[in-house]
Amino acid sequence: MNIPVEDVESPESTPRPRPKRQQRALDILVIEDESIIAKDIEFMVNDLGHRVVGPARTHKEALSLALKARPAVIVADVRLADGSSGIVAVDEMLKSIDASVIFVTAAPQWLQTGELEPVLVIPKPYSVSDVKAAIAKATTRRAQSMETIMATKSAVSRLTRKQ
Repeated sequence: MNIPVEDVESPESTPRPRPKRQQRALDILVIEDESIIAKDIEFMVNDLGHRVVGPARTHKEALSLALKARPAVIVADVRLADGSSGIVAVDEMLKSIDASVIFVTAAPQWLQTGELEPVLVIPKPYSVSDVKAAIAKATTRRAQSMETIMATKSAVSRLTRKQ
């Protein structure tokens, strides 16, 4: 069988598909006192290729884990098992570490002040797609930039003062 030379593509002339750029796996701290919700979020974080730190159920556990692991993202419930505020816990963490923040809460109305940008808020009950989208957004280069991290720290600090 003779194939005309002009019909044969050389390996050099065949365009190679660009390999997809692998996003690096980040450590994500989960602060959630309800074990079913914590496990659900943990599965979503792992599914996106990131590592879970925690979960933490109390302010003290969360602070200890954050200072040891120094996560890139914090996913926090607003009310913790010991009756403390997840917002206050996150504010305290952000004084020592740099991280993007996602709050998960059953009462998102009082968090939606318009002053929280770039902090993300997910209302409970949540959808898997909402949580995954928030985690994906919080792990982008832009969300991890120092400018955005500083804006996050400022927003969480303002929120803490309003409590």
